[in-house]
Amino acid sequence: MAPRILLIGGNPKHFHAAKAAGLEVVYCQNPDEFKPEYGPLVVGALLADYTDWETFRPLVEAAHRAWGFTTVVSLTEPGLDPAGRVRDLLGLGGPSYEVSHRFTDKYVMRRRLAEVAHPDVPAIGAEVLTDSASLTAFGDRYGYPFIVKPGAGTASFGVHRVDGPDEADAVFSAISRERDVSDHPFLGQYDLDEYVMEEYIDGTLYSAEAFSFAGTHTVLAITEAVTLPGTVVHAGHAVPARLDAAAVASVERMIPAFLDALGYSDGPSHTEFKFSPRGPVVIESQNRIGGALINEMVFAVHGVDMHDLTMKWPHGSVSPIVAAPSASGAAASWLAVAEPGEILEIAGVDGVSADPATLAIDLGGAAPGDVVRSLDGSWDGLGHVAVRAPDTTAAIEFSQAKVADIKVRTKPVES
Repeated sequence: MAPRILLIGGNPKHFHAAKAAGLEVVYCQNPDEFKPEYGPLVVGALLADYTDWETFRPLVEAAHRAWGFTTVVSLTEPGLDPAGRVRDLLGLGGPSYEVSHRFTDKYVMRRRLAEVAHPDVPAIGAEVLTDSASLTAFGDRYGYPFIVKPGAGTASFGVHRVDGPDEADAVFSAISRERDVSDHPFLGQYDLDEYVMEEYIDGTLYSAEAFSFAGTHTVLAITEAVTLPGTVVHAGHAVPARLDAAAVASVERMIPAFLDALGYSDGPSHTEFKFSPRGPVVIESQNRIGGALINEMVFAVHGVDMHDLTMKWPHGSVSPIVAAPSASGAAASWLAVAEPGEILEIAGVDGVSADPATLAIDLGGAAPGDVVRSLDGSWDGLGHVAVRAPDTTAAIEFSQAKVADIKVRTKPVES
């Protein structure tokens, strides 16, 4: 019998990666997100709110008895901590809940880095938001600007920049409104109770796409992000990042030290960072593969499929990669957006898909009748288009052009 994994969250892309690796899948998903076409792809399904441990625990125990999975995998942010809890409960290999939570809770991560104090991983000031006065106090201590963001979550939702003490009340009011919102898709997966204040690091955002092999960490690619002017939304991502050899070497020193500090030994990671006078500074990190079609771009440029590694490594069916393969060309993805409102029509997708330079299109299943929200985070975009090109600059420009070829017509939603 083929090895079986418990896949928490995720989508058919992950099912197919598991099948290609010779694995059978027991799938856990929220009931309203399970689709009939998933049935033939799995040997068993566990439909439950996997973020509710008291409910999820007995169901997992029963599923383990019934289907005998030996590995737990999650490549979606809300599933990372539950995956750690399942490993702890059943004595399975892979990151524990404690280790996973150092990634998923941004303040826990900051505390851990301060405790370890590794010279290659500069620590920055961070505190938990309590009230409007704590914003002013943080600014007095660490200076302006600084960032306030949810302690859990991703996709730039709820991120605020505070440029001076006169903005404290307005920012705190905005956060209070975010906590009261009930209809954003983000809120079904993340808790907005805790916000974290952090020192601001200026400059371009990058991410290191790495894989850890029994404590040996290999940076497979470095991605460059393009942020929309005046926002914190990362609209574009490109591989390889436009960095010189010295900068790349500093990242290749920092990432293993960072992952060691968090106690992470096996699996993929996506670590965002910026450069400072002290070297690369971690902005945040996830113990999963990055979104925005990054895996497709890394595979096109470096020939490494991180989905394949994630499925095969726990079962010993793949060898460690000791160094990233050299880049061949470049790739970039760009966020598709539309005017807020109800989608009436999406045109141009077939033409973009037919272009041989197009790597992938992921519009998240958007269709007429769906509602487009205002662009407050990349969650509010429709999805991404990824393309290949001879170099990074050309790839970024081409990805923007391909996204522009997709026309989304909307109409205002009546309140």
